[in-house]
Amino acid sequence: MFGKGVHGEEGEVTALHGNRATVRIEAGKGCERCRLCIPISDTEMIVEASYSRRIDIGDHVVLGFRPGIIVQSAFILYLIPLVSLILGYYAGKFLFRPWIIPGKEELFPALTSLVFLFVSFVPIRLYDRMKEKDKRFRVYIKEPK
Repeated sequence: MFGKGVHGEEGEVTALHGNRATVRIEAGKGCERCRLCIPISDTEMIVEASYSRRIDIGDHVVLGFRPGIIVQSAFILYLIPLVSLILGYYAGKFLFRPWIIPGKEELFPALTSLVFLFVSFVPIRLYDRMKEKDKRFRVYIKEPK
């Protein structure tokens, strides 16, 4: 979506509801990974954006997204599972030491690390739901064009 950088994507307002606007934009190179937008065709996407200035349907606008939020989200999404995987391995090595099967010393640590990995997605999902309501985590309309 934000191929020109985090800020500066341009689009057209197609609908207004409350303090949110639906904006149609052209799909860029990074669109398949972002998931902030909803694809409506191979070349166009729509995104929900908050606004504070007066805009009307048909207006061309410039969108923005706070860059620090992307870094924070990436940190949570990638680091928590990695740390959980490593902690799970060492917890399995320690907890299941009495039950180690000769020749399969890594079985319990590997299984425990996978359990820790899957469990780590629960707080991430809860965090995601909590931040859906946070206005700082949304796309916003910087300015009418």
